[in-house]
Amino acid sequence: MIRKFTLEEKTGKKEISLEIKGAILCGYTGRDQAAVRRHIEELQKEGVKPPPSVPTFYPKPPQGIAFDGDIYVQGQETSGEIEYVLLVNPQGLWVGLGSDHTDRELERLDILKSKQVCPTIISRSLWNYDEIKEHWDNIEMRSWATREDKKALYQESNLATILPPGELICLVQQKVRGSLEGIAIYSGTPSLKTGGIVFADRFEGELYDPVLKKKLTFNYPIH
Repeated sequence: MIRKFTLEEKTGKKEISLEIKGAILCGYTGRDQAAVRRHIEELQKEGVKPPPSVPTFYPKPPQGIAFDGDIYVQGQETSGEIEYVLLVNPQGLWVGLGSDHTDRELERLDILKSKQVCPTIISRSLWNYDEIKEHWDNIEMRSWATREDKKALYQESNLATILPPGELICLVQQKVRGSLEGIAIYSGTPSLKTGGIVFADRFEGELYDPVLKKKLTFNYPIH
């Protein structure tokens, strides 16, 4: 499936086309194992069983990956999770922003299916990893959840809390036969600021680079 993105580099912006063959949704990838345990506990409060291994990896077909904009889900109990996204290609490594939107009611029964029934969001713009790798850990990631017109800061951290791209790619490569070209790798998510999952009407996120003073964003209403 060919998708058109805007690649934002120091020299300017340009339109690129990439074939997206699918995604790998990574989970429990925090560098701080105490934070990982907190996220597992957050999910346990919602009735989700702890993972059999840490980290974990879930496949996603290409038709399930969408840009932001209105999304439609089956039930009332769904929520987003902000994540950085890696796209490996012959020209280099591109970085995007995404949301692993999940059906939390179904998650109590089958985690993989809970991720398959909801769109997985990816930003329309990407960055060149080579331009940000030296200050990678300083890049900030945050999300907001809006429910009944009340907007709350949902997640906030810097990328130092999540496994770095090189390590994440190595772990995913062990699970995927052949090349990773065309596979969108979702990083896993930081812990929540709200003390529990919010079943929002709108989910927003940003990846902010305080060195180059730029950001990637997404914003989608949930129906």
